[in-house]
Amino acid sequence: MDAIQCLISRRSIREYTDESISRQDVENVVEISQMASCWENTQPIRYVAVLNRELKNRIADDCTKKFPWNTENIHAAPALVILCAIKGLSGYEPDGRASTSKGTHWQSFDAGVAAAHFCLAANALELGTLIMGRYDEEKIKEILDLPADYDVSAIIAIGHPAVIPAANERKPLKEVLSFR
Repeated sequence: MDAIQCLISRRSIREYTDESISRQDVENVVEISQMASCWENTQPIRYVAVLNRELKNRIADDCTKKFPWNTENIHAAPALVILCAIKGLSGYEPDGRASTSKGTHWQSFDAGVAAAHFCLAANALELGTLIMGRYDEEKIKEILDLPADYDVSAIIAIGHPAVIPAANERKPLKEVLSFR
């Protein structure tokens, strides 16, 4: 798949086949997605793969109760990747001072770039993904025993797509692009 086709064909997948996801599948996607740019090459992103179905379902049931769509989507997916960012790296000087007026903004920016690369890498490898942002971060950190300096940036479902939805209509270029 060429780069342009990968970019325009990537969709949020909510229906998966019963085929499982292997460690090798996840390693392949992460190896590609690690090439994402980040703040001063600090490489603050960490990927926690959840391949165990019981653990995945526990995350769905215990960490997304207030967000039933996420609960359903996690149950439907064969695996999850919890995308985390190490606190205090993106947008900060070595002495801990913020490098810009944006403060922690750069951590979220780096996580977003990494999530996009992860999803595009998965698409290039014929896997489907869904980024979810509504969850109980503290419960996820507890269930997965994550280090204190990890911030959970997103939950990403991953699997073999059963249904690839059509693209939603996009706003006209004149609404999203301006020149000066």
